[in-house]
Amino acid sequence: MSELTFKRLSVDSLHDFLDYFDHEAFTDNEKWAGCYCQFYLNDPAKVGSQPTSKEGNRQSACDRVESGDMDGYLAYQDGKVVGWTAAGASSLFPGLPDASDKLARILCFVIHPDHRGEGVATGMLDHAIADLSARGFAAIEAAPYTAPEMQASNYRGHLSMYQKVGFEVVVDMGEFGVLVRKHLD
Repeated sequence: MSELTFKRLSVDSLHDFLDYFDHEAFTDNEKWAGCYCQFYLNDPAKVGSQPTSKEGNRQSACDRVESGDMDGYLAYQDGKVVGWTAAGASSLFPGLPDASDKLARILCFVIHPDHRGEGVATGMLDHAIADLSARGFAAIEAAPYTAPEMQASNYRGHLSMYQKVGFEVVVDMGEFGVLVRKHLD
């Protein structure tokens, strides 16, 4: 595998994000093809008032990137996007409690089907930890699923991946997985 490079999502990298979600990200899972990583950015208190269609989610992603209300990283290999992770300030994810200015969250990994098992998610996690730390966050949380039936589609990342880099389980959330946290130096 050639070396991965990373870009933080911005207006400048939005085209790459859209192209990835439009054509590559879910070639093996049409059911998720229209998410554009909007689910956790929507406020559950406003259910029904936020887009759920592919077109609505795509437009919402564009609007949120322009306003700074969506964050994460794209992974590139040989100039082509091979992965995405939603990661940023905890306040961006209104459905999860206890947001604070010093807490970041990582919630989704969307790895190209042809690149799974090659360490893309691990590389993205390492990059996200370094960047979020440099941006002044004191801790990072994630919520991997742990149920065996969820492992094949574990878009939140595997628990073992987080534990290898120092995340510790802080809460068992049952069917929702576990909450893991890493304190940054």
